[in-house]
Amino acid sequence: MSVLRLNVLGPPEVYHDGSRLTFALRKAQALLLYLAVEGGMHPRSKLAALLWPDSEPHAARTALRNALTLLRRLLADLDPSAPAHSHLLCEHELLGLDPHAPYELDLEVVQQAYQQAQRLSSVPSEPERAALVSQVQHALAQVHGPFLEGFWLREESGFDHWVQQQQQQWQVRLHHLFERLSSWQESGGELEPARATLTRWLTLDALSEEASRRLMRVDLALGDPSAAGRVYATLRARLAEELRVPPSVETVALADQMGASAAASRGSTPARRAAVESRPPSELTAPLVGRAAAFSQLVASFQQARRGQPQAVLLVGEAGIGKTRLASEFVAWARAQGAQVLSGQAFELGGRLPYQPLVEALRERLEAENAPEDLLEDLWLTELARLLPELRVRYPDLPVPTQDELSAKVRLFEAVARLFDALARRAPLLLLLEDLQWVDQASLDLLRYLGHAWREHGNRVLLLGTVRREGLELNPQLADLGRDLPLSQIRLAPLSQPETLHLLQALVGQGAPGTPPDESEPGPAQPSRPGASPAPERERSLVGLGEVLFAQ
Repeated sequence: MSVLRLNVLGPPEVYHDGSRLTFALRKAQALLLYLAVEGGMHPRSKLAALLWPDSEPHAARTALRNALTLLRRLLADLDPSAPAHSHLLCEHELLGLDPHAPYELDLEVVQQAYQQAQRLSSVPSEPERAALVSQVQHALAQVHGPFLEGFWLREESGFDHWVQQQQQQWQVRLHHLFERLSSWQESGGELEPARATLTRWLTLDALSEEASRRLMRVDLALGDPSAAGRVYATLRARLAEELRVPPSVETVALADQMGASAAASRGSTPARRAAVESRPPSELTAPLVGRAAAFSQLVASFQQARRGQPQAVLLVGEAGIGKTRLASEFVAWARAQGAQVLSGQAFELGGRLPYQPLVEALRERLEAENAPEDLLEDLWLTELARLLPELRVRYPDLPVPTQDELSAKVRLFEAVARLFDALARRAPLLLLLEDLQWVDQASLDLLRYLGHAWREHGNRVLLLGTVRREGLELNPQLADLGRDLPLSQIRLAPLSQPETLHLLQALVGQGAPGTPPDESEPGPAQPSRPGASPAPERERSLVGLGEVLFAQ
């Protein structure tokens, strides 16, 4: 028996026995599409009224018989042993498609994915996430446009009203699938696939502000603010042209945040700019491979912190395993979600620099603040000047701090806690502290105090630390951070052999596994001499590959 295949998400297409059908009567095609989508059996009188509303009942029934005759001829099985009219089912006054006959409908694939996505009420585990991403991607590959795009009877018919209702219903379901898929991709650190998903979402629904905002955030996380700006400009122009309305307050706020971030970046400290500019150029940009589960855990912790449940996370692994790379990718993502990021690093100096990683984090943040006095009263700025003496240069009239050592430490800790509280009221905070295996005891004491304060005030703070595996074993006091905050450890394992192969293929320019190298510009082969040095381009690539593979 021949297979009947119908595609209705986009301009309608009907295939029978592998061949695309053309219909001499548009309403015969409309009848087949309606029976396939609705399923079940339908009275002839209902179908006649649906498709021929302006005709007399007798004339409408005659037109319905003509349409059925055409469908029977088109759906006749080429196999002479097959039953006649195998796909159409007629039972007295009822018509429908035979549910036992082989036919495929793109809606069913999308509906199954939609139901699966709806059933999921919690953050999926990594195997579940990967399976869901695959299922939804397959479902969305069936979508080529709105339901029955461009297919109308151009009459005041029940069929056209039905098409309109179906379009609205499937638009909502596709919206949900695109939203879920892009969220799962983001939570797995798959930002480029998320960008592709959101771009396709906008192709199908150009006026979706949610899709535009999500794409703007992903562009920012990928370090492409100009692309984010283009998305906003395009959305604003479309809304003005088609709906004559401005973007929503939420969208405008995100655009303002983008502008503020760009301004802050331009006004960053000279030392920071010099550090960035002094980085050697790299021909190789490594994708984040084998870290989807870890990235997903970080996203989940950030979401909890953003809801006023402060969290602490330690990225644990041996030197060079990729802790810093994962943290950097996550920081970019968090910034795109509107988080403020403070970062510092501990050094291997035997604890001779008390509070050093926190001083580094706070110094850069306050240097970017136009008016620190808006964050803290003079009393607490005075205490904070113990850590940041440059505050006295900006505010020479600050009072002299207390000299009592015990009370001075308490007041210093309270000043730092109040500063974090003021910052967290503006936006969620991510405090990144690297190389905590070398953190000093004074910093640990202050972090303990901060953790207690964050929990008491419900501050939106995520503390993220990187630590070597052996350092965690030698400094068990790091686990004390969990006394005041929910503390989770993400232990990074070496990449598997397939993951390493994937990484190498991407780095040497082959792209995804199995993709052949670019042969668009073949040139003459250059014979190599024994003992000859690599070509300069190859040498730079090999150096860049080493930098990526052995970066911590």
